[in-house]
Amino acid sequence: MENHKLNTLLNRLIAITEELSQGRFGQYDDLFELTKSGQYPPQIARFAESFGMMADKIEAREFRLEQMIEELRRTESDLRSAREQLVRENSTLKKNLRRTFPFSSILGTSPQIRDLIAKAERIADSRLSVIITGETGTGKELFAKAIHFNSPRSAKPFVAVNCSAIPETIFESEMFGIEKGVATGVEARIGKIQQAQGGTLFLDEVGEMPLQLQAKLLRVLEERTLERVGSRTAIPVDLRIIAATNRDLGREISAGRFREDLYYRLNGVTLRIPPLRERKGDIELIARQFLDKWARSCGRPPLRFAREALERLRSYPWPGNVRELDNEIERAVALAYSDTITLADLSDPLQQQNALAAAGARSLLKDSEKQLIEQALHDSKGNKTLTAQRLGMSREGLRKKLKRLGME
Repeated sequence: MENHKLNTLLNRLIAITEELSQGRFGQYDDLFELTKSGQYPPQIARFAESFGMMADKIEAREFRLEQMIEELRRTESDLRSAREQLVRENSTLKKNLRRTFPFSSILGTSPQIRDLIAKAERIADSRLSVIITGETGTGKELFAKAIHFNSPRSAKPFVAVNCSAIPETIFESEMFGIEKGVATGVEARIGKIQQAQGGTLFLDEVGEMPLQLQAKLLRVLEERTLERVGSRTAIPVDLRIIAATNRDLGREISAGRFREDLYYRLNGVTLRIPPLRERKGDIELIARQFLDKWARSCGRPPLRFAREALERLRSYPWPGNVRELDNEIERAVALAYSDTITLADLSDPLQQQNALAAAGARSLLKDSEKQLIEQALHDSKGNKTLTAQRLGMSREGLRKKLKRLGME
């Protein structure tokens, strides 16, 4: 009878442990029934108690695992929501950046500038490198920014480098970065190329880049990696390059100052920005925009141009292009006493423009007179009386004119 009772207890204990091993804790309380003093053999009671304590810990661990799984599910859900939020914010940021640097911010209605803007808009979404040519002050960086901020790279950095402003001795470290300890007191620093990772590197005045650095830049573009100064570790590079110059790179190549292979690598598309004197029809539009801008900046009420001032702005050749026009209007707004910008408010070069034009016209007239008299003298074989008759003047009148023109 005792053996039968013991076998029953053991079978019951085995059933309970099998249930527990399957992660089912339905008979968990039965273990503690077996620990009641006096009802079961001491060995069974101690075994049940020990096993029950172990099962208690297992259940606690299972519960904690369930908690962790639930927390992970919530974290996954939160991460998914955060990612969706970032996508929305990124989309909003791109739209805001496009609004900050839209192509419409490039002023001009002339056919040259409208065709140029249309071309820039078409290439913005591509991966093509771009060379922007044009005189100083034509707005090369403005075009570069418009291309970048209307491209898929708009949320990434736009890094501008003026190649003519960096001393040759530090050009390499500025562009490629440098490792710590290369020289005494030198700290590690990333270069301009790495700063533009994922975005656009704008190389202004690229024709000024030293030849040695041109070769290293070419290697970066070909291998899509760079090495910092003092390091042999290749760092992956993903960027777009927009280069700008006021030089004729073809001549620079012929003179040996610019690498032909780098030129072809950079020249995916060329945009030539015409100087302001080639699109005089845009001068009034741009001048009025600058007038409104500087009036607001100075806290002044809306201003206008006097007719003679506007005519002078249109006729001036603007060697410094849009930048010079901007500076001229800023100066005029600061100096103007009234709400009208007059000729007196413009700088000396513009005020002297009419005098220079008149002097040029007088010089042209003088040259024309000399040519006409020389031809008449030649046809009359030097006979001044006959020459005067041919020109419809008296001999004395011809003599005075010859003296005035320095032909006697």
